[in-house]
Amino acid sequence: MKKNLIVLILLCLPAFALLFQPGYFSMHDDLQATRQLEMAKCFTDGQIPCRWVPDLGYGFGYPLFNYYPSLPYLIGQPFHWLGFQFIDIVKIVGILGFVVTALNMYLLGREFWGRLGGFISAVFYTYAPYHSVDFWVRGAVNEFWALAFYPAIFFTTYKLIQTHSKKYIPLISLAVAALMLSHNPMLMIFAPVYLAWIFFWWWRFRSIKSITTLSISALWALGLAAFFTLPVLFETKFVSVWTLTSGYFNYLAHYLDIKQIFFNINWGYGSSELGPADSMSFALGYLHWLVPLVILVFLHRKPLVIFLTLVTLGSLFMAHSKSTPIWLYVKPLEFLQFPWRFLTLAVFAASFLSGAIALVFKNKKILFSLLLALLILLNGNYFKPRDWYPDMTDAKKFSGKAWQLQITSGIFDYLPIWAPQPPPDPKGDDINFVSGDATFKTLFKKSNQQKYEINVFSPKSVAEIQTYYFPGWRAYVDGREVAIDNTSDKLLGRMQVTIPSGQHQLVVRLTNTPIRTVGNTISFVSWAIIILWILRLRSGIGKSSSTNQPGEKKLSSLSQVRSRIRPDPNSPD
Repeated sequence: MKKNLIVLILLCLPAFALLFQPGYFSMHDDLQATRQLEMAKCFTDGQIPCRWVPDLGYGFGYPLFNYYPSLPYLIGQPFHWLGFQFIDIVKIVGILGFVVTALNMYLLGREFWGRLGGFISAVFYTYAPYHSVDFWVRGAVNEFWALAFYPAIFFTTYKLIQTHSKKYIPLISLAVAALMLSHNPMLMIFAPVYLAWIFFWWWRFRSIKSITTLSISALWALGLAAFFTLPVLFETKFVSVWTLTSGYFNYLAHYLDIKQIFFNINWGYGSSELGPADSMSFALGYLHWLVPLVILVFLHRKPLVIFLTLVTLGSLFMAHSKSTPIWLYVKPLEFLQFPWRFLTLAVFAASFLSGAIALVFKNKKILFSLLLALLILLNGNYFKPRDWYPDMTDAKKFSGKAWQLQITSGIFDYLPIWAPQPPPDPKGDDINFVSGDATFKTLFKKSNQQKYEINVFSPKSVAEIQTYYFPGWRAYVDGREVAIDNTSDKLLGRMQVTIPSGQHQLVVRLTNTPIRTVGNTISFVSWAIIILWILRLRSGIGKSSSTNQPGEKKLSSLSQVRSRIRPDPNSPD
């Protein structure tokens, strides 16, 4: 396996080789380093899981990670502890994303098409033009990582249905939870295909005995991600999400046509616009439809080939304007914003299917080497940024106009409903006094807690804390909780607290709402159980490895029995 991994990394290296050089690069969503910075502040402040980011929203903060999936930034956090710059962490997370994606697809492809077919599927998946668009053009790191878990979910689910081995239960749970914590829209479009995958193998194996273990996996995955999914489900009413589906983000403006999908690469670093004149590519890739077409000609009787072909075509149909009636009928689809996001499914299915070419032309390693070389030659040039800034550092990224751009970009995203509009100016001082005569001194200000020394010279004063109100914020004067007025500031919804005459300490603390507490508790228990399960599994593997030949013979015999009683998924009907 180590040798295969090395070969796989070498094959995929051109897709991410530029990430090893110093500096940073341009992308559409140029908030990756800043989000990583905010995640680091949460860990430093003990705000785990991270929900409120203090610097965004022009310094007024907002609950970004209460709604925005955090997995890529959690993956990057250990590298911050190791001392890497935040801009370098973004690159490291990108490198890991490419490698994990390729490895997961290799495991899936190898299971059905053999070792060579696994390499072909993995390399096709890596060099799909849209894969580059996700990372190098859009900087959509969350969607980019979601692609890594499609094959992992397919593989572990198939193995559970095939073998009924309980060891795949936590693996499925981890893979599904990882997708849930990577990208909400990708989970929504993947779910129907995933269910179809399960029913397909139930039909092929003439058995639904795995329904119990799959149900356990699903519930376990929900538990692992509960700290995030429960607030998304029950607390979205506290933020303005209308901006996610209106104006530029209305899905009706972002359909693809046949030429864009199959024939017109039109590579660029611009934006998605109304009509076919987009200045970035939404092509499936020439080889990504030509190779599956060849496979379909020779292997059209194989149920799995038919299944993957239907997934590819169905996904491409959902990206085309002819699917508008479905979009109108299924209202939650509007939160996808861009119909071309269905390219993720099309690329996944087409790449997976491409590995079957190893079954069409057996023992033709030279032919397949030429095929992969042609693929890398055609598509490898897409895997680079528009601009590279070799002298970029964290200090430059997080200062001056660059920093102002970072904390104001996406300012409408998840703005609390008590703020009807974004701030026109930075927050300024930590506290403004809207009435009375008072002064203050900031003792500390963290992402989840602020502490001030207040001197009030009038009978009372109203302190306006320069932070948006959001459920969970609580205020304490001299250790005693006081009411927060979240309605008086009609412009920005900042918190106001009335303080009596004299010297006082004011503490404002972000606490958990009941739904966040429930989600945190469920996730804590779920993660504790899965860690114990993995430790037990590893212990079992250690014991089994200490046994000798008889155990290996038993495993071989069991494999032979299974091969006799179940249909071969790769054999034609």
